[in-house]
Amino acid sequence: MQFPDLSGLSLNDKVHDEVHDEVHDRWLTACGTMPAFEWWKNMSSKDKYRQLHEVAANADNDTEPNGDYLSAYEQVDIDDMVAGRRQWSVEHVVPRSHINDGNPAVGENDPIGWIEATAEANSLRSNHPLYLWPDPDDMLAPPNTLVHVDGEWHYVPPSEQRGRLARKWLFIRATYPKIKPPSMAQRNRAAEIVALAQHDPIHPAERRVNEHYRATLHWANPLLEDGAKQWYGDAQWRYAIFNNETRRQLKV
Repeated sequence: MQFPDLSGLSLNDKVHDEVHDEVHDRWLTACGTMPAFEWWKNMSSKDKYRQLHEVAANADNDTEPNGDYLSAYEQVDIDDMVAGRRQWSVEHVVPRSHINDGNPAVGENDPIGWIEATAEANSLRSNHPLYLWPDPDDMLAPPNTLVHVDGEWHYVPPSEQRGRLARKWLFIRATYPKIKPPSMAQRNRAAEIVALAQHDPIHPAERRVNEHYRATLHWANPLLEDGAKQWYGDAQWRYAIFNNETRRQLKV
């Protein structure tokens, strides 16, 4: 995949906290009206299934030979995954321990930040940050492995799924700023992550899931809707996501 010149994606822009607050307010307005999510620890497996797996299964186009909604780690059709109910689990694209810091936090309850996975993949990923940038030919980081990058282990999803995961990851970090900062490797490759999220094609099933949340929750990921370009092009929005100190000063 060829990306455009990313020299403009500097993370060193000198911007004021008030500007970050204003950008964050605009972002939340674009997301919609935040629902009164049920707390993660209070949800039953049935609740989680209904909010994630059932939505994905309904978004799957079964007229396609193998469906068109694939799990992000194993790349299996959602129908095959949910057929074995004991195999599926809920993965947080930003690990729960990075969101809640030991205490309940709203961000862990938001299904837009969840992704389907088998229990095996969930266990392997654990609380490791995701490897969310392109890797030519997967030579340095084979899919569904752990690799050590910039001093920390990262979980490697298939290259075909990283753009989709990056869009979820950016959503959670833009929406819930008081969470653990990105890993050093993610910060060092901020421009690559943003570019991948922007230019990797949005799959129809991914868009259908987001449309479901918009229609039913009145809450959705603006990166999957018209106007997404404005966010990718906003240096202050990018800075707030990837800069450690400023992010922690935001209100939400």
